[in-house]
Amino acid sequence: MSFALQLAMAAITPHGKIQNMKRGPIWLALAASFLLTILVIVGSRNLEHYDSALFGYTVASIVAFGAIVFRYALWLQRPATRVYWKRGWKLYLHHGNVLRNTGTAARTFATNLIEQRFIFKRGFSRWAMHFFIMWGCILSALITFPLVFGWVHFKLEGDLGYRAYVFGFPLNVVQGRSVIAWVTFHALDFTAVMVIIGCAIAIHRRLRDRGAIALQQFTLDFVPHMLLIAISVTGLMLTASSLWLHGYMYHFVALTHQATVIMTLFYLPFGKLFHVVQRPASVGVELYQERARALPQALCARCGSEFVAQLWLDDLKTVVEQLGFDYSMDEGRTLQDYCPRCKRIIRGLSYANLPQSNERVFKRSRPSQ
Repeated sequence: MSFALQLAMAAITPHGKIQNMKRGPIWLALAASFLLTILVIVGSRNLEHYDSALFGYTVASIVAFGAIVFRYALWLQRPATRVYWKRGWKLYLHHGNVLRNTGTAARTFATNLIEQRFIFKRGFSRWAMHFFIMWGCILSALITFPLVFGWVHFKLEGDLGYRAYVFGFPLNVVQGRSVIAWVTFHALDFTAVMVIIGCAIAIHRRLRDRGAIALQQFTLDFVPHMLLIAISVTGLMLTASSLWLHGYMYHFVALTHQATVIMTLFYLPFGKLFHVVQRPASVGVELYQERARALPQALCARCGSEFVAQLWLDDLKTVVEQLGFDYSMDEGRTLQDYCPRCKRIIRGLSYANLPQSNERVFKRSRPSQ
């Protein structure tokens, strides 16, 4: 049974067999897969420029895209994510601050996502690991998916010239023996090497770093890197077979490469690699934190010092209540109304009073002589 059919059946299942909160994400996933299918048909000019040999990649991509939308929609329904997601957009679209917020978002996107500067503070090797894996995967996706979907194709014009077509529209002719053409046709080889380097650093760290060893899990921490390395190695083997081995075992390597890519696409929505999809939301978090500094600040109920924006504190109380936790205290206050220092003092005083409380309980429960 196909993934789309399972989603459709789950969406119409009577109440009690599926949570109501999943109905919306299911329909969004179906709509996303349907939209991508239409884009494949339209972008390839009614499949005129579509390569049928890539049908397996296409089906896996459509199913994985729907699963990613489903998982992302579920993630947005979580109390904390939902509150801060809505608050981030509200702050961004606030009247009179759109241009300023756009600049802040662009700066955060450049430093945190493109440059990965927040990871560089934790060490050069760690930064290099994330940088090579991230950009190797992104560049590979930007090259591979348009080719798979038929959005980009090449035609030989003349003896040495290739013309690229994007959505059926012609671009400039690239000379087949030029440096630009060589780099263009071997771009996936370069990105494969980047991914292998990044994954090698990651595996070496997880085999040597004591902190990583204590927390790592094979399925979450090793499987993603092994899948990425398998994709990269089999991709390089395709190039080696066509250039130097006269096509020896090309068909077998191509099937192996296709199988590893499909497995990775199916793993992406539900494994550790999903944080690649979640990471851009950090732009909204940075915007939230920066704008919160200019808003009225909350005062600690014990020492009276400012410790956080009142808006942030109110949102935190909303999330805690939705999660079902009760941190209420005397005089209508909650634990969130105290600054971190006073929370530690209150906790310490509570621990200090425990022996006296236990002694009183013991005396009341002890039978009279």
